[in-house]
Amino acid sequence: MEIAKHPIGLIDTTKSFDVHMSHSRKELLDIIRVFNLPISNKNDKNKKQLQDAIVETVRFLDNIEPEQEYFFINSKEELIEYLQKQNPAKNLTIKEKQEVMLIAKKLIGYSRNGYYLIPQGYMDTVEVYKDASYIAKFPEIPSVRKAIELVNKDPKLRDRIEMVIPRRVKKQLEKRKSVKQKNIPLYIKRGEFILDFT
Repeated sequence: MEIAKHPIGLIDTTKSFDVHMSHSRKELLDIIRVFNLPISNKNDKNKKQLQDAIVETVRFLDNIEPEQEYFFINSKEELIEYLQKQNPAKNLTIKEKQEVMLIAKKLIGYSRNGYYLIPQGYMDTVEVYKDASYIAKFPEIPSVRKAIELVNKDPKLRDRIEMVIPRRVKKQLEKRKSVKQKNIPLYIKRGEFILDFT
């Protein structure tokens, strides 16, 4: 097997791979920034040029610094695997997102109004389950998470709706929660108090 050499003399030990089309240009720029990939003029490159530059650069790296803040990737192999697969946080089109949010709103209304089918336009719980299963694929949308949480309390549903929240979304939620908790004001009352233990 012929071993390719990088222009700056590094040896290529990894076979070529393709970056999945679902990774946006913005995300590819994030990957370059987060993993400190030595790619020049990155902001001047289009999506295809960024894909090619990332593949060319990653193939010649010995390894990468583990990253546990945004992508949760620990090795070069995990980065390649991530790039080859569909983006787990693939952005919906505006039309798709509106549709998902309308369904979520409908399910929230159904749940908050006593789980009555007909007022929300449902004929049976199978329709409820189908709608909930469909939107559960988009846990990055807050109204979806709320809808699934409420629908799972419906006593008529035999099976719970499973919603897999990507690690990145979980991390963002944890951050928001900790920020909110930090901002809760602490009130201290001073004065004389009488304790009665009778």
